[in-house]
Amino acid sequence: CYCLCKPTSMALRAALCGVLAMMATAEGPAGVADDIFAAVRRDDAAAIERLVGADATVLDKTGPGGQSPTMHGVLQGKSKAVATLIKLGADLTVGEKDGYTPMHGAGFQGRAKVAKLLAAAGVDVNAVHADGYAPIHRACWGTQQRHAETVEAMLALGATLADKAACRAAADGSNAWTADVVKAHFAKADL
Repeated sequence: CYCLCKPTSMALRAALCGVLAMMATAEGPAGVADDIFAAVRRDDAAAIERLVGADATVLDKTGPGGQSPTMHGVLQGKSKAVATLIKLGADLTVGEKDGYTPMHGAGFQGRAKVAKLLAAAGVDVNAVHADGYAPIHRACWGTQQRHAETVEAMLALGATLADKAACRAAADGSNAWTADVVKAHFAKADL
């Protein structure tokens, strides 16, 4: 099952990341839509522009995991592809099959550069999913340094830690880099 919800254990977190990685590299539907997902995986801006020029409907078509090409690129950290899709007018509010939008995907996968691109395009860094969590919480739950970099980027972009306990608990337990970022933020901010 693919979701960006808070994993309850390291084993579950690893399993979810494995499933997410498989879905992000799975082949999309046959034809031009498949080509758009392949172009996104290659981070090939020219191919994306050519494909969207030939069939504009592929811009927001869903493919692997119910993902749009933009979400597909976000999850894989394909910043050139994401920037191209934004430039071509991709709908940045399109969620994947469980309703998670690209900014949530950037948090979950620890994609700071992509989060900055999305924010520059007007995507709300504080958008809360139906599960009650914002993209920054998903970044806090990550276990790699890139997640800490994403937390730091999101804070710089105006993300708030309305549920500071969720971020602090995640950071204190699983990622020393994120713990440092969050602790520094709490020390500076009047939360």
